[in-house]
Amino acid sequence: MGVVNLEMQLAGFIAPLTIGFVIDAFDGSFNEAVWLLVSLGVVCFIAFMTLKSGKGNFMTEHPQTIPAVK
Repeated sequence: MGVVNLEMQLAGFIAPLTIGFVIDAFDGSFNEAVWLLVSLGVVCFIAFMTLKSGKGNFMTEHPQTIPAVK
């Protein structure tokens, strides 16, 4: 849990600096900063979609469990 928290804190520190550098590099234009965020979001989405948990469906593993809401 500490590793995840460390990575989130680093991302919170590095992201604004990176966006600021991109805006400065393109003469104050926010367009490239937005495209940077969009492209990183697409990369994260693709990485998320390729994850496999190796676990089956909860209801097929535990058929005796009665759901609280039907």
